Amino acid sequence: MKNIPIETIKSVKLIYKKLHKWNLARDTITNYFEKNKHKNSKEVILIKVSIIDSLYRTNLFDNVGVANHIYSIKSLDEDLSNEKNSAVEKIANWKKNILSFATKYCHFHNKEVYPLYDQYVVSALRNLIGWKDKRTYQNFLNGINQFKSKYNLESISLEDIDTFLWLYGQKLKLKKGKKDINKEVYGLYTHGKLNF
Repeated sequence: MKNIPIETIKSVKLIYKKLHKWNLARDTITNYFEKNKHKNSKEVILIKVSIIDSLYRTNLFDNVGVANHIYSIKSLDEDLSNEKNSAVEKIANWKKNILSFATKYCHFHNKEVYPLYDQYVVSALRNLIGWKDKRTYQNFLNGINQFKSKYNLESISLEDIDTFLWLYGQKLKLKKGKKDINKEVYGLYTHGKLNF
């Protein structure tokens, strides 16, 4: 894409609202996190971990282990309240790099501060700005900021940028003949209702 007008970002946001199943899942997670902002118990953290892993398919394979890891992070509530990027890194630094999950966990604490790292956003950033993925949160944020700068989208929220990149990344995958994307998104693309 040579140019991405702000109107395109806004129209993609309206299209995103048509993903009823996806938005129900997202709203369910959002509501639970809003009611349980702090890591006050392992049980609450385990539920947060499990609903993200289940609905976002982050493939943790050890939800209890991840919940115990998050519970052990002493300054996590403070880091999230102060919008620190270190919150993502602390969660991601487990037995293996769980960056995708960590961004989602932090995102649902504050959607305007923590964008979601996933395969579709990575694909979109590679395609649009030639970004190189180093699987660190700072590198990911640098990619998001380079994208915003290149296309003069500094006034657009991180949540809206994330939505655009997520849908664009799925479009790229579909163009390669791969159909393993979100079923609702696939339906919109194949019926010509997601055209940007």
